[in-house]
Amino acid sequence: MTGRQRIFWLSLLACALVLSACGERQRPPEPEDEVLVYACMNPQNRRIQSYVKLFNNTHEDVQIELRDYSGEEGVQRLRVELAAERVPDIMDLYYFGDIVGYYWDYAIPTVSDAPEGEYWMPYRQLVQKGYLENLWPYIENDPELGRDAVLLPLLQAAEVNGGLYMLFEKVLINTLMGAESVVGARYGWTFEELMEAFSAMPTDSTILRYDATAWDVFSKLLCFSLDRYVDWETGECFFDEEGFRSMLAFLQRFPAEFNSPEDAEETALRYILTGRQMLEGIQFAWPSDLMFCDSLWREPASFVGYPTADGCSGSFFVPRESVLAMSSTCRDKEAAWDFMRQLIRPHYNVSTILQPGVSIPVNLADYEKLIRAELLRADKARNDPDEFRYFQLICWDHFSASTNPKIYPRAPISEEDIQRYEALIYNITQLYWPDDKLSDIVWDSIGPYLAGDKTMDETIALLQDRVTLYINEQK
Repeated sequence: MTGRQRIFWLSLLACALVLSACGERQRPPEPEDEVLVYACMNPQNRRIQSYVKLFNNTHEDVQIELRDYSGEEGVQRLRVELAAERVPDIMDLYYFGDIVGYYWDYAIPTVSDAPEGEYWMPYRQLVQKGYLENLWPYIENDPELGRDAVLLPLLQAAEVNGGLYMLFEKVLINTLMGAESVVGARYGWTFEELMEAFSAMPTDSTILRYDATAWDVFSKLLCFSLDRYVDWETGECFFDEEGFRSMLAFLQRFPAEFNSPEDAEETALRYILTGRQMLEGIQFAWPSDLMFCDSLWREPASFVGYPTADGCSGSFFVPRESVLAMSSTCRDKEAAWDFMRQLIRPHYNVSTILQPGVSIPVNLADYEKLIRAELLRADKARNDPDEFRYFQLICWDHFSASTNPKIYPRAPISEEDIQRYEALIYNITQLYWPDDKLSDIVWDSIGPYLAGDKTMDETIALLQDRVTLYINEQK
């Protein structure tokens, strides 16, 4: 049993109690007066400690109390306290799991397995029950912020019915890419458009990596779109729609299992370089990453994302580092906001922008500074022979270190590349926020269909019943 499963089964009863409270408001925890409780599910690194210290040093009337809920036991303890209606004023919404190294070094959902034990709070359900505070009014009324001070697509992707109930400092982009000449210059497509592009490729080609299984495709690409077929407010689900049927038909193209050889990554790279793999999963953060993507395909890369029923964006933002929420029963909301706003205030100055960006900041001023720094570095590489020689030595580590040939950037980034990058950002509308229980129900229900033991209609009927029961249990 995985860490994720242990968390789920240990906290199932607690979850039911929390999300089935009939109209009752949560009772806040009972710390000392003039103290706001911050439930921290992740290791308390120096950045979080510095935010708490800065707040406490500049506020005499109220203090932040940092409570440790890290590790699987801490997550379970927080769920039990929520079930007992002891709701913290501020809380983490995501536990990073057992990740080696710094705890914000994320796995890549499109190409790698999730960290052991990671846990995502049931964000939409918590919003539906009124447990979380809408943060847009605080951003809009903040004299140093406002909607004009943030990179809007990043936060809009986290909205629920127009409200924003979480806050994060940075994001990464997860998408599927392909050669522009094969998949087209677009930022979204349908299953039909994908298959049309694939039909023009050589007969021994693959859509994704040659060893991709149905589970790989579902768990790393498609399960994040399941919310499209669920209405958490009404308790209805819509898996009988053509979009989900197309998804099932797409999954059926992939084998149930595949014994990958030891040189799996080298083989995948050979497929790409010989024009026999159409799409590759990619997680990236900064415009210069486009140069490596272009180098891989030996032409401009197109970030089409996974296919959707209506052809809208199939790419998504992955929140990076802390993801915070404010309780709707927070005892001092203005003070809590004064603490949380540190995530999206400007962080970069002249000295820090000299380093390449490793993630996309929510703060617009920071984003624009990093873009300018990126173009300055590119101009220097083009005009300084020593800098250009250094630029030519930079190698991409998307594939394993032993993979040959190495992937080097084709050229320093240009203004046109920045425009491609920003077009991708402004076309993304989704946030990576999995619902593990919903995904498990769907995967278990479609298993007999993928094995050829049930028809699609039988599978859809079973899925409608099971998911409807699940979402109504959460109301």
